[in-house]
Formats: sequence, structure tokens, C-alpha cells
Amino acid sequence: METIKQKVQKLRTEADQNAERADAAEIKLKEQEQVTMALEADMEQLRRQVQLLEGDLDKAEGQTDLRRTADERASTAESRATQLEARVQMLEEELDRVEGDLGEKVKTLNEELRRVEQEAEEAKRRGDRLEKENEGLERNLEAAREDNVATKQQLEETLRELNDM
Repeated sequence: METIKQKVQKLRTEADQNAERADAAEIKLKEQEQVTMALEADMEQLRRQVQLLEGDLDKAEGQTDLRRTADERASTAESRATQLEARVQMLEEELDRVEGDLGEKVKTLNEELRRVEQEAEEAKRRGDRLEKENEGLERNLEAAREDNVATKQQLEETLRELNDM
């Protein structure tokens, strides 16, 4: 019986040890479950962060595309602005040349106008002088006619007197 008692005692000891190991395993299992739950929660949070980051990445890629398009437009606009500046420069040079030519033409025309005005003034003075001269000649002609009429009358009178004699 003693052997049985020892065996029972041994079995009890083993059972107690097994129960302690089972309790320890249960505690460890619960700890592992809590760690697993915490890891799953962390993983879910990381999934959400990944989704948010993917959304941010999509936005960033969209913005990059917009920036690239804006950069291309800016480059095109800059190129066009450079072309327009060159065209403006060319037109300004042409304008300067034309203004220079016009300045010379205006100067020449002003000189010609002064010359023509002087000629017109001279012609007016000559016209005035000729008009006065004409008025004088007309007065002389009138006086000569009057003298002629008077002389004719005297001549006729003298002829009558000669004829009457």
C-alpha cells in the first residue's frame, strides 16, 4: 500500500505540478492573447495609417502631376514671353528707326513749309506791290484819258477856230 500511497502522492504532486503548469500556461496564454489583441489593434491602426498614407500618396502624386503640368505651362509661358520680348524689342527698334525717318521727314517738310511760306509771303508782297502799281497805273491811265479828252477838246476847238478863220 505504501507504494500506492507513494504513487498517489506522486500523482498528486504531478497533478499539482501539472495544475500549476496549466495555470502558468493559462496565464501565459491570456498574456499572449492580450499581446495578440494589442498587436492586432496596432496592426489595424497601422492598416488605417497605411490607407491614409496611400490616400496622401495619391494626393501627392496628383499634386506632382499638377505641378509638372504647371511647370510645363510655366516653361511654355516663359518661352512665349521670351519670344514676345524679342518681338517687342524688334518692334521698338523698328519704331525707333521709323521715328528717326519720320523725324527727318518732318524736319525736311518743316523746312519745305518754311520755304513755301516765305515764297508765299514774297508772292503776297509782290502781289500787293503789283496791285498798288496797277492802281497807280489805272490812276495814270484815267489821268491820261482825262488829258486826252481835254487835249482832244482843245484840238477840236483849235480846229474850229482855224476853220472859222
